[in-house]
Amino acid sequence: MGEELAGARSDDEASTGGSGTPESEQQTSPDDTGRRTTKRRLYLGAAIAVGVLALTLVAIFVADQVTRVSVPTVEQQTMADATAALEDLSLRVDIRTEESFCEEDERGGDFCIVTAQTPSAEERVHADELVVLDVIPSEVSVPTLVGLTFAEAVDAGAEVALDVRPSDITDSAVEGHEEWEVLAQSENGSMDAGSSIEVTLDRPLADAPSVVGATLQGASDALTAAGFEVVVMKDPGAERDPSWVVTATDPEIVDGKLPVASIVRLTWGVQLPNVIGMTDLAATSALSNAKVTVTGSKSSSQLVAVQDPAAGTIVETGSTVTITLEPPSTVYEVVSNGSRATITWVPPNSYSISQAGDAPLPWRMSWPTASGYRNFNAQSMDGTSITCNIYVNGQLLKTATSTGRYAVVSCG
Repeated sequence: MGEELAGARSDDEASTGGSGTPESEQQTSPDDTGRRTTKRRLYLGAAIAVGVLALTLVAIFVADQVTRVSVPTVEQQTMADATAALEDLSLRVDIRTEESFCEEDERGGDFCIVTAQTPSAEERVHADELVVLDVIPSEVSVPTLVGLTFAEAVDAGAEVALDVRPSDITDSAVEGHEEWEVLAQSENGSMDAGSSIEVTLDRPLADAPSVVGATLQGASDALTAAGFEVVVMKDPGAERDPSWVVTATDPEIVDGKLPVASIVRLTWGVQLPNVIGMTDLAATSALSNAKVTVTGSKSSSQLVAVQDPAAGTIVETGSTVTITLEPPSTVYEVVSNGSRATITWVPPNSYSISQAGDAPLPWRMSWPTASGYRNFNAQSMDGTSITCNIYVNGQLLKTATSTGRYAVVSCG
């Protein structure tokens, strides 16, 4: 048994070369050793590089965090305070709003509030980062303006960024309106800053002429001279016919008074002229100039016997006036300072001679025609002057006079 163990040990020693190391390991080449050294160096270099990179990243991160700032909470602050807080941290600010008051009015900074911010509060950002603020006008309490002068009301509104203006825009053009008392205001309670309030002012009264029934031109001149501005309703232009009369004023003139420097609107109509006895052509011209429509005209020299509506009636421009003409006529007439005459005549459109001896004066004879008048003559029997006349449709077309005892006159 001992010999067997000894033999086995001898075999092992022989296989390890007597050193206890396998023969294959004892025979490692120099190349293998070099490769292992190179690997160890590569591993070490990589480890160092990773470490350096990690340290660099840590340093960059730390440096980045050191240079960042925390965005403050500015929601519900005024736009001015929010902007100042952000700019103190070297942050840039951009305002986003749909209200021109917040963007353009110098009062917007104190009277517009922030409703949202981007980036959000507490977020850490670099200096010079852009912060966007959403803003809207703040709600303000409307001051009581009634009883104040207009100037005081303007100041009271300005304190809360409200614009105060007269409800009647013409008030602003009147000298001294700043001292007029506020009688009413359009808004109470609360409203958005930058809004407007209209106020009714107590204009002092001034003397105003009574113009209803006056001619349109005369009324305009009188009101203008009294310091009022005149507006003519349905103004036909600069040429104003004397038949145009004022029928109403707005505002109404009460007890001869109107608010100073008021705008007075004049309503007017046509006071129909009297055209009875005028020729057809003259009557039509007068009525047409008065801005009314004429019916019944024949564009003739006949006289107007009737007009409807009657003279003096006030009607709207463009209304219809009907005229009725006298029938056509030709009239022979003899007048004298004596009482008797011998008259010879030829009727219109005739060649038949007629005579009246010792006819009483004045003498007239007419025919229902406007054409074809003839010659006629007369001799005075007891006077010293005698005249003959021929009228066609009321118009004197022929006249002649003779003087002396038994004077003879002829028309035709």
